[in-house]
Amino acid sequence: MGGSTSHIALRFAAISVLAAALIAALAGAAGYQIDRNREEGAAARSADRLVGTPVRSAIEALRPATGGVPLPPESRTQIDALTGPLLSSELRGIRLWTGDGQVAYAAGVGASDPMPPAVSGTDIVSRRGRALDGGPIFASYSSADGYVLEISLDARALDASIRSAQQVTIVSVAIAYVLLCVVLQAGFWLATRKVASEHRRLARLYVTGEDLRASLDLHDVVTQVSRESATLARADYSLLALFEPETGDLVLRATYDVGSGTVAHQQRSIEEWFLRRAVVTNTAIVSGQSAKLYAQFFGSELETHDQVNVLIAPMSLRDRVVGVVAVVRVPTGRRNAFTPEEVSQTVDLAAQGALAIEQSMLFAKVRAYAKEVELSYDSTLKAMMAALEAKDQVSEGHSERVAKMTVQLARKMGMADNVLVDMERGALLHDVGKIGVPDAVLKKPAALNDLEWESMRKHPLLAGVIVSKVSFLEGATPILLYHHERYDGGGYPFGLASDKIPLDARIFSVIDAYDAMTSDRPYRDAITHEQAMEEVAAGSGTQFDPGVVASFTHLMATHPELRVRAAHPERPTYHSDDVMPRSREADSSAA
Repeated sequence: MGGSTSHIALRFAAISVLAAALIAALAGAAGYQIDRNREEGAAARSADRLVGTPVRSAIEALRPATGGVPLPPESRTQIDALTGPLLSSELRGIRLWTGDGQVAYAAGVGASDPMPPAVSGTDIVSRRGRALDGGPIFASYSSADGYVLEISLDARALDASIRSAQQVTIVSVAIAYVLLCVVLQAGFWLATRKVASEHRRLARLYVTGEDLRASLDLHDVVTQVSRESATLARADYSLLALFEPETGDLVLRATYDVGSGTVAHQQRSIEEWFLRRAVVTNTAIVSGQSAKLYAQFFGSELETHDQVNVLIAPMSLRDRVVGVVAVVRVPTGRRNAFTPEEVSQTVDLAAQGALAIEQSMLFAKVRAYAKEVELSYDSTLKAMMAALEAKDQVSEGHSERVAKMTVQLARKMGMADNVLVDMERGALLHDVGKIGVPDAVLKKPAALNDLEWESMRKHPLLAGVIVSKVSFLEGATPILLYHHERYDGGGYPFGLASDKIPLDARIFSVIDAYDAMTSDRPYRDAITHEQAMEEVAAGSGTQFDPGVVASFTHLMATHPELRVRAAHPERPTYHSDDVMPRSREADSSAA
């Protein structure tokens, strides 16, 4: 929440420092050149003022004798007397050039350049170079009554002056750089302080809203809203009450004491006037009130204070108020009235809470409806089972037993929980198709003839037809339709083999056969658990899936309570007209 804001500030600081550094570098470079130009210009003007002016005056006085040509010895002597005292370590030399490029006069050491630059009027032209003796010089040129006056200065003294000026510029630019960075950071902080505060408010509100929307339990929602409202408003207490439009009651649901950190859940009507006013007007209320009014909600300890500051925010949704959130602050030296930011955050939280409460109430209604639907499903199942048991009393209790064992074996084999529900329903109703099989066939104490077997083999298809009319039983159809298919493809009604048979049906067929063999039937007596396990093992790979048989064997070995003890310990004698495969098939069909 605060991390993103700090990252923005860090990015701006880095960018502003780089920008200020670039500006400072450009300003420093420009300052360097300006200092050089200024110092060189000042040196040229100063030399012209100190040397050029008196030389020009002397030449003007000697004009009749000169006429713009090389000076005669007597004229040079007069100028030497004027310029000689001026020559020094800084002023290296003075020369007068004629218009055709000849030296009319020279004193000291001049520049090594063979020709002076063109000069007109009052202009002063300067350039750097080397003196005739090889030293660095700075030469300035100006017009002097038809001559070009060259004044050569020692460049080293001038460069020292330039460096001194540039050092001042560096210090000035550095100070300006630091001030610019400070001003930019301060400006950014002032400009973004409100934005950052709003960002933190929205970020916290978003996180709180996400937490509230993640909960579908009303108890959890009122707990979170009451606790979070006190935290946001920096209050000492908070309460949450819901409005019931059917009765007009305002029902207190939760109170929160920040000092003890406890949330008390309640369910009682309250008649506090300011709370009802917030509900009726759908507006937030901020007020100082008597502490005794709220002692009834938070305990007698609050009565030790005279007044408290109260902020009440309505929990509204589409202009419909579902409740109120109230936060109470005991005034102290540091904390007194609620700030606009605290009021805004509490109002926003109340709006988020209203949405979460609406969601949790709707979920509670849906859950109640789902329970009703589930009960109706159970009633449907019970009605079908009752119809089947009325038809075939011999298999009474068989469906419940195989349903229980099927779920346990399927869970052991890693089937998903939602699949287990469908498998349980399929196991309970696997023989519902026998409603369409004649009683004479179901209860015949002898082997079935071909016509009777044809009638018996239809019961999986009849079960599928019956259940197809009930949408919530769609997941149970694999067991209903395929529980008499054989792993080797010799089963019915479709003759499917191996993994073409749904796993639900392959699991159930083992359980169904085991329970059928350990139960009495009109055509034979029950066998023992050990004998039934031998028969199951014998059918592995032919009638049953070997993987399912292995899991079933392990399940029965580790859960002896699932074993069904047969009524007759001896292995029964099958009817003379039954062959063993058909006897096993009859057992597996519970016929």
